[in-house]
Amino acid sequence: MVELSRRHIFVAVSLALHAALIALCYYFGAYRIELMRQQDLVRAGAELSKQSSMEKRVQDMKQISDLLEQSDRASTLSDTTEDQTSFSATSLPKTPAELLEQARQLSESIAEVEARLKADELARIEGISKDQARKQLDAPAPMPAQGAAPAADARPEQVATEIEQLAALARAALMQRQQDLRRRVNGVAVQSPERTAGKAYGGGRRPDAVRSGAGGERASDGPLGTPSGGGDSLAIERIDRFINRDLALPQHVSGRYGRNHESIFNPGVGQIPLVDAGAMHKGAGRMLGRGGEFANRVYVNSWYLIGPFEGRHGSGLFSNYRYPPEDGVALDAAYRGKDNRIVRWRYFNADSYPLVPPDFAEDAVYYGYTELMLDREQDLTMWIGADDDAQVWLNDRQVWTGGNINKMSLWHALYDTQNTHARDFNMTEGKRRARFRKGRNKIFFKLANGPSRIYFSLVLTK
Repeated sequence: MVELSRRHIFVAVSLALHAALIALCYYFGAYRIELMRQQDLVRAGAELSKQSSMEKRVQDMKQISDLLEQSDRASTLSDTTEDQTSFSATSLPKTPAELLEQARQLSESIAEVEARLKADELARIEGISKDQARKQLDAPAPMPAQGAAPAADARPEQVATEIEQLAALARAALMQRQQDLRRRVNGVAVQSPERTAGKAYGGGRRPDAVRSGAGGERASDGPLGTPSGGGDSLAIERIDRFINRDLALPQHVSGRYGRNHESIFNPGVGQIPLVDAGAMHKGAGRMLGRGGEFANRVYVNSWYLIGPFEGRHGSGLFSNYRYPPEDGVALDAAYRGKDNRIVRWRYFNADSYPLVPPDFAEDAVYYGYTELMLDREQDLTMWIGADDDAQVWLNDRQVWTGGNINKMSLWHALYDTQNTHARDFNMTEGKRRARFRKGRNKIFFKLANGPSRIYFSLVLTK
């Protein structure tokens, strides 16, 4: 045997080396293929996010166009005319070229409305006809941008950039309209002593000619002295809500957990909202009214979830990183998440209360998206709770930002004492009253987790 092994030692070594080489080739080959596959997924996810972001900007431009149109006739419109966006699941997504063409058309429409509103404002202040006002302003009809590439020929990065620029111009036009309406309501002195053609729409009246009203003006939609009703205030309110929809408004914020070198969590006394368990008819799902489960307290338990993404540590989790899902929900997209793993949207139906995202991680960020179906338009109370921090959007409008300084005592009441909060669907830190549309309503949340446990709770009541 020794002689045989010596005779074939080179054959054995050769076989061992070839086996090792084959194993290495297989390992690195498979790894490379998987790496390339992941890179393709992330690249495709980035493209889907860009598409979603462009769609959102074009949708914003449509809403801006509608708000501008409504702003000079708001007194005849109900407050429910805004945000009447269709969320039909059967609509086909538009190509980037189609989105760019729609954005250009909306931009031209907005410019035309803006010019008309300026002429109407001049006519109202000067007491002249609208035709005369338009001649004074000498504002020609808006022309397409010179040298702009046809939508079908534009490169993807050009499409995204141009849509972003057009959306910014539309937003600026809306903010200018907001300022004009505020001046109309609050009152300003008209300073131009002489009428000057082609200039701003304030000339031709004595410097002391002001309208009586909130600031000494007479509220007016026509020549001075013509009452306007409450249309201007309603238009201002609508525009305010649109412009500030992504801001954490004071009534939506509970405060921060810690400041400077203090502990992250303030040990104040937390109060969980009380519920009437005796009158409670609990249910779960995403449908309220006809076709839904009869209940007066509904736990929203069905979501598309994605995460974990890398999150900040300590008090930083309350101002956490921003990831692509916040720019637009693309349910087919995949992204690079925490620890370099690939994360995708997954449908999750929670069998138990509260909602605990799968793939638990500390110092992490998760997102959730769902659609609620209502048989009629109505106001509902949203009961919201989270461990650690959550932000919630309803139909693209932020309705909740966490940061309750009493979280330490809240968690003590939830986890360390005997209670019925889980049984009553009431692991809640606060409530918000919100208006829901008839039909589809989009709900989106961002959940930031620090150490230890994690959950999110959304319960609805009438």
